[in-house]
Amino acid sequence: MSPCRVLGRLVVVALLAVVTVVVSPLAAWAHAELISSEPGYGDRLAAVPAEVRLGFSGAMDLTGARLTLQRKGSGKVETLHPKLATSDRRVVSVALPSALGHGAFTMVWFFLGSDGHLMGGEVPFLVGEPAAAAAPAAPKASAREARGPERQVETLGPGIAGPLIQLDAARPPAPAPKPPRFTIAVAAPQAVVRILDYASLAVLIGGGFFLTRVWAEGTKERRAQRLLWWALVGSAVATLLTFGLTAAGLRGGSALDALDPSVMSAVFGTRFSRVITARAAFLALGFVALTMLTLGRERAVRSRWWQALAGVSGGGVLVTHALLGHASSEGFAARLAVFVHLVGVAVWLGGLVFLAAVVLPRRRSEEVRTLLPRFSSLAFTAVSAMVVAGVVMVLRVAPKVTELPQTGYGRMLLVKLAFVGLLLAAAQQARIFTERRLVKDADRLRPLLMAVGVELVLAVVILSSTSVLAGRVPPSTRTPTNAASTVKGQR
Repeated sequence: MSPCRVLGRLVVVALLAVVTVVVSPLAAWAHAELISSEPGYGDRLAAVPAEVRLGFSGAMDLTGARLTLQRKGSGKVETLHPKLATSDRRVVSVALPSALGHGAFTMVWFFLGSDGHLMGGEVPFLVGEPAAAAAPAAPKASAREARGPERQVETLGPGIAGPLIQLDAARPPAPAPKPPRFTIAVAAPQAVVRILDYASLAVLIGGGFFLTRVWAEGTKERRAQRLLWWALVGSAVATLLTFGLTAAGLRGGSALDALDPSVMSAVFGTRFSRVITARAAFLALGFVALTMLTLGRERAVRSRWWQALAGVSGGGVLVTHALLGHASSEGFAARLAVFVHLVGVAVWLGGLVFLAAVVLPRRRSEEVRTLLPRFSSLAFTAVSAMVVAGVVMVLRVAPKVTELPQTGYGRMLLVKLAFVGLLLAAAQQARIFTERRLVKDADRLRPLLMAVGVELVLAVVILSSTSVLAGRVPPSTRTPTNAASTVKGQR
C-alpha cells in the first residue's frame, strides 16, 4: 500500500472520530447554570407573584437578553424585561404583569453569561387553584382488604400539578417526572464552528511557527502558502459565525439567522462582542502578515519585523480565546494556562500538518533528515507545555477530580486525557524513529508517515473533544436546583 493511501485511510478514521465525538450526547451545554428560581419549576401559586427571580452560578450580561411569557392554550407571547437584582450579577429579577390572571404559564429565557456563552431555559408555573373534581365512590372494603396494609393518598410530587392517586404505603411513591429537555437550536452548529476555529488557528499559527523556526525555505512552496491562506479564511469565517450564532441563539432563532444584521445586533455592547471584535482585528493583522509572507517569502519570514507582526497577530487571537470560556472567570493564572495550552496545541498540531501535507509528500530524504529532528524537539517542548497547562486548567475548573466520572463534562475530559496519553506514546515512537532509524536509512519514510498519521488521528480526536468540552458545565459549577436545567444543547 502506498504512503499516500495509508495517510488517506488515517484521515478517514480521523473524520469518523470527529463525527463520533460531535454526535455524542451533548449534556448540559452551558457554562453558568440556573441554580434556583422563584417560583420553582412546575410550582402552583395561589396568586400572581410580583416578580420571578432567577439565580445563576455565574455573572449574567443582560444586553440583548430575550425573555418571553406564554399562557398555555394561547398563541400570544408577551415579552418581559429582566434586570439584575444583585451586585454580583448572579440574580435576575423579572417583573410580571399584575393582570396576568389564572392559568398555566411558561417563561422562556435566553441570556448571555459574562464568559461569553449562551444560555437558555424555561420555567413553567401555574396560577390559581385546580378545578374541583368529584371523587368516585370507593367500593366497600372486604374483611380481607381491611386487614391489608394501610392506604394513603399522595400527589405526584412537590410543585407538580396532577390528579390524586392511591398508593400502597408499603410501596415507594413514584418519582416525580423529570423536566422535558430544552434545546437551543444553534447548539450543534456552534460545536462544529468551534472545531473549524480550533483547527484553522492551529494550522495558521502552528504553520507560521513551523516556517519561521523549522523550515524557512518552505515559504517558496505554493502548497504551504495555500494552507496558511485557507487557515486564515477558516478562522475568519469561524469568528463571524461564532458572533452570528450566539446572537441568533440569544434571539431564540436558528442557525439560519446567524448572518442577519438585525439579529447580530443583539449582542452589540456586550463583553463577548468586544472580545470577538478584538479577535477580528488581530486576524486583520494576520492578513497583512500573510500578504507580506506571500510576496517576500523567505526574506519576509526571516525579518524581525515580520516575526513581530505575526507574533502580535497570532498571540492576540489566542488571548481572545483565553478571555472567553471556563477559565475566563477563574483569574489570571487560569487565563495564562489556557493561553499556554493553546500555544502548545497550535505549534505541535500546525507543524504536524505541515510536515504531513507539505514536507513528506516531497519525498526528499535529505530534507526530511534535516527538518525532522528540528520539529521533533520543538514538538516535544510544545506538547510538554500543553500537558502542564492542561493539568493546571483541570485543577482550576474541576478541582474535585473524583467527581469527573459522574458528569458528562468529566467523562468527556477523561476520554480526552486518554487520547492525550496515546498521543504522547505515538510521539515518543516518532522520536525513536527519528533518532535511530531515520539516521541509518533515510529512504524508508513509510514508517514515519504512519507515525505522523497516527498522531494526526489522535490530534483530530483531541481537538473535537476539546470543542465539546468548551460548551459543557464543569463539575464544580453543578448545584442542585428546583428550576429548569440551563442548557445550550440537548441533554
